[in-house]
Amino acid sequence: MDRVPEEPDEETAAAMAQEVLPEAVRVARFPTGLMHFVFEVISSQGQAIVVRASRREDAAVAAGALTWSALLRPLGVPLPQVLYADVTMARHPFPFVILERFPGRDLGAVVDRLTSDQMRTIAGRLAAVQTIVAGLPAGGGYGFARRLEGPFPHTSWTASVAALLGRSRRRIRAAGVVGEHHVDRVEAAAGGLAGYFAGVQATPFLHDITTKNVMIDGGQLTDIVDVDDLCFGDPLFLVGLIRVALAANGHATTYADAWVDAVRPGRDQYAALDFYTGLFSLDFMAELGHRFNRTEAAPIDPAHVARLEGLLDRYLVG
Repeated sequence: MDRVPEEPDEETAAAMAQEVLPEAVRVARFPTGLMHFVFEVISSQGQAIVVRASRREDAAVAAGALTWSALLRPLGVPLPQVLYADVTMARHPFPFVILERFPGRDLGAVVDRLTSDQMRTIAGRLAAVQTIVAGLPAGGGYGFARRLEGPFPHTSWTASVAALLGRSRRRIRAAGVVGEHHVDRVEAAAGGLAGYFAGVQATPFLHDITTKNVMIDGGQLTDIVDVDDLCFGDPLFLVGLIRVALAANGHATTYADAWVDAVRPGRDQYAALDFYTGLFSLDFMAELGHRFNRTEAAPIDPAHVARLEGLLDRYLVG
């Protein structure tokens, strides 16, 4: 193609789709996601695929997704089949992966219509998937890694938590939407869990199967998408994120409660889970005012901010 846009768009996705499809008749970008540009492409024969394109500087992230797909799909993790991939930008101006398209929508789009039994079944199945992932070798370090052998960004779980806090402080300071005193509160609470964090093993887990990346059709899980890396550390980290992803967007936390029932945390783990809920409430605050891969930053919704501050007050100790 002659035109090379600054970021992947519908035209580039249609050109990429030609690697596996005849003529594309409809290309629509999915609204979720902060890093990748994900499109549904439908052919003239009605076949649907997913084109997931990335910025040029994120080629290594795209390559990580291929690594984990090759490792996790044979173990029973329900990831879509990779139909075509080129992260070298040899044929197109951006790294991209083409995936099979399962029926379904992100869990967050349908969660209010799920029954309690359906939520428990989905949470139980995903908790079982986490058990599969946890059976991989423990990490040689902590935090997010694109390969089993690393590199790992941190030598302790304490450092991983501190890094997330540091990122939130930088983002909050840059955007100026909420005050840094929220970071101070969460940092103080982290100090109270120093002993717990020191004992956390470098367990591998999926860290982003929340209200997005989990595809639901007819009340059932169809597949998991966007596994670019694994996190190595405390798998309860994810459950705290699920709580916030639900509550911050005005949903009941019934699905998160089903996760808690599935993983059955002990007393010390409950305290850590509440901390992670506060940590991600802060993380969501820190995203306010930033564009990420959107055309412009989302407008500030005072009700959304109030929900996040309320979550901090509810779950944070100190």
